[in-house]
Amino acid sequence: MATGTSKNEVLANSLTQLTTSLGFSQEFGEQLSQTATLIKNNRTYFVSNDRTALTYAYTTHGIIQTLIDQPIEDAFRGGITIKSDELDATNIQDLQNYIKEHDVLEEVKELAKCTRLFGGGGMIINTVGKSDKPLNIEAINEHTLLEFQAADRWELLQTNIPPYGEEKAYVKSGFHEQQFFYYGSELNHTRVLKTRGKRAPSLARTQLMGWGMSEVERLIRSLNQYLKNNDVIFELLDEAKIDVYGIQGFNKSLATKGGTEKLAKRIQMANRVKNFQQAIVKDKEDDYEQKQINFSGLAEMLQEIRIGIASDLKMPLTKLFGMSTAGFSSGEDEIENYNSMIESEIRGKFDNLIIQMLKLICQKIFGFVPNDLQIEYKPLRMLSAEQEETVKTSQLNNIFGMYDRGLMTSEQLTEEVNQKNLFAIDLDNQAIDDFPMPAPEKPKLDLTTNSIINKIFKKNGRT
Repeated sequence: MATGTSKNEVLANSLTQLTTSLGFSQEFGEQLSQTATLIKNNRTYFVSNDRTALTYAYTTHGIIQTLIDQPIEDAFRGGITIKSDELDATNIQDLQNYIKEHDVLEEVKELAKCTRLFGGGGMIINTVGKSDKPLNIEAINEHTLLEFQAADRWELLQTNIPPYGEEKAYVKSGFHEQQFFYYGSELNHTRVLKTRGKRAPSLARTQLMGWGMSEVERLIRSLNQYLKNNDVIFELLDEAKIDVYGIQGFNKSLATKGGTEKLAKRIQMANRVKNFQQAIVKDKEDDYEQKQINFSGLAEMLQEIRIGIASDLKMPLTKLFGMSTAGFSSGEDEIENYNSMIESEIRGKFDNLIIQMLKLICQKIFGFVPNDLQIEYKPLRMLSAEQEETVKTSQLNNIFGMYDRGLMTSEQLTEEVNQKNLFAIDLDNQAIDDFPMPAPEKPKLDLTTNSIINKIFKKNGRT
């Protein structure tokens, strides 16, 4: 020991060297600020480019189907409302009938699901003209073919993909010449309404070949935790109860000829007797013990994993797992956040696509395209029967109030009531015209003393 060095200092130095050699750094706090941990947990490839993995993950795991399908079904629940000043109520009803008869919204939902799962897709417009030539909307009429076919990004092979790069801006050069191939058939870009998932940063955008990211992309870590937890539980279920047999001369029997077969038959017979008669017979020198495993902590771990998945997807637990909200929360905030996600990420992205499809349908049915086509979706919040009747009564009172004041004609009243489906049957204009309008009330005379005095002063030019 060196002069002036205490025994405690030597012990401290020895422990420091030991922990350092074992991989423990003294500067542990500085590691929290380093980016190496973040980089180590990053992926430098996209699951969006793995068609096989996404396909079989969707068909195998119910949670994948739920996170892809549920928001789409909720977004388009109840259909859409079509508005246009150039179309009357009959025309709009014809549009709605065409949409239902030809499953137009079903194709839109299929395309939306492909976009969420694979990161992109397109709505193919199958109509008059060669598929590799630009679409001429004026050539469409009531006698021509008009079909819509949803396709995912892997079914639509692109040519002349726009350039991507981190050193220059993203420019859609050559987009007007872009063509698609659908199972060998060449499609002009005007015959495909392209959709794209969430866009990746510019550095990684080239890996996606012009498409967006799958919704599964941000779920990989949480999903792996969920699957690993379920696998562990599944394996532990087989080991929940273990029978332990202590057989006299076990090792000797294994060394003799035919001993293994005899031991196996003996244990099988013991298990068979135990299963059927709830009893076991053994030699006095043998031993038998049954061990049972307790699954403590797995439920809490699974709950935290589920919360992580719901957080990544911005979906409440009730939608993903059918679990009710715990604690003092009523779940209203979760539903509001979920509805906001649907409005911004689903409905907002498909408005233009649906309007473009409606324009083609209008050209086929009516022979012209309205310039003011607009769509609205049904409310995401479900009302009870009592709340629906209250809303209908309020709307009906407002309509008849405007009619009573002469601000609305009988034709406009009928159209408004029938369009909102306020009654089980449609109203008739003639029935409303035969119903007499109430005469406007005459203003009542104010004969109070103050009123008479004010009128006399006003007549004499005094206030």
